[in-house]
Amino acid sequence: MTLDTYTVDNLLDQLRALGEPERCFNPYLDAHGRDSERRSANLRRYLLDMGDRQPDVLLLFEAPGYRGCRVSGIPVTSERIMLVEIEKWKLFGNGYQRVSKRSDGIAEMTATILWKALIEIADQPPLIWNTFPLHPFDPRKGELSNRTPMRREQRLGYPLIEQVIALFDLETIVGVGRTAQRALTDLRIHHIEARHPAQGGKADFVAAMQEIYGQ
Repeated sequence: MTLDTYTVDNLLDQLRALGEPERCFNPYLDAHGRDSERRSANLRRYLLDMGDRQPDVLLLFEAPGYRGCRVSGIPVTSERIMLVEIEKWKLFGNGYQRVSKRSDGIAEMTATILWKALIEIADQPPLIWNTFPLHPFDPRKGELSNRTPMRREQRLGYPLIEQVIALFDLETIVGVGRTAQRALTDLRIHHIEARHPAQGGKADFVAAMQEIYGQ
């Protein structure tokens, strides 16, 4: 289906309404000022663009990383990827807003692996979403760190997962990593399992994408 601005803005309002639980950073919270506005605008543009493309596949990941979605606002998409148009699909680039001070944007390993594989394998880009849409960090290491969201945190994202699947009328749901797979099982949503590309999982992840896209 084609999404309208009202529907996407409602989704963004729900992300803001999650607030900022302890040991979490909400990339879309108004309290973060201009950076939050840019991240919200980036996610809005991405969702509207993907609504026009009518994707069949959802890749559900775990949570924003401190070098990825926390900066760009777009799930599993680094600022560096977002700022340059992917020629194959005419996706990203013009209209997306840089948040960091780096002219070429901040890169993230998981995002780099993901988008390189998708460009090589997929005919059309899948929709990408996170189980827990806020950035969970380890307070012992500071905000620029990552941690696995706790079960109670993960469950905060469940209603949004269901909404995203319904809004985009997605046919193939892929749980990337154990956190996403557990969430989809909890929600009784039929899904395909894929290994997360981080921590040595790149080859298995790429193989899963090849199988999903028939290569």
